[in-house]
Amino acid sequence: MTNYRDSKGRTISLKKRIGGSGEGDVHRTDRTGYLAKIYKKPTSQRTKKLGFMVANPPKNPTAKQNHVSIAWPTELIYDGGTCVGFLMPSIENAKELNEVYSTQRRNQLLPTFNWYYLHVTAQNIALIVNSLHTNNYIIGDMKPQNLMVNTNGMVSIIDTDSFQVTDS
Repeated sequence: MTNYRDSKGRTISLKKRIGGSGEGDVHRTDRTGYLAKIYKKPTSQRTKKLGFMVANPPKNPTAKQNHVSIAWPTELIYDGGTCVGFLMPSIENAKELNEVYSTQRRNQLLPTFNWYYLHVTAQNIALIVNSLHTNNYIIGDMKPQNLMVNTNGMVSIIDTDSFQVTDS
């Protein structure tokens, strides 16, 4: 795999590819707890947006519980002088929201996940949306596959680089 650098010149090594889309691929990295998204066609407009996002993260509403609720870009990734992607927190041991709200799938995957946890999950989604909207961020792709839920009903939103941001 290719070695990239962060804004401080430190090497970032990509490990296993774990997902992707038409715009880019997501990889495990040599940095514990972080994934990298590498774009297939980087643009200066995307670099400006990501730079703004790195400098202006929203408040994590579940930080007191040591939980990452928003997989926000934390660092830009460079290949030479070109920004090709970003680092973001890895969300581990979680299921997509559609696996949780489907009674049949929930009973198979999370048999102890009862109504209480469903209410906690709903509350945590509301907290995330409130935190993002308070910072004038607009969720660009609000779908169940982008909301990850752990066994305690803690929620994390992913694909945050699709959000709309406004730099006043």
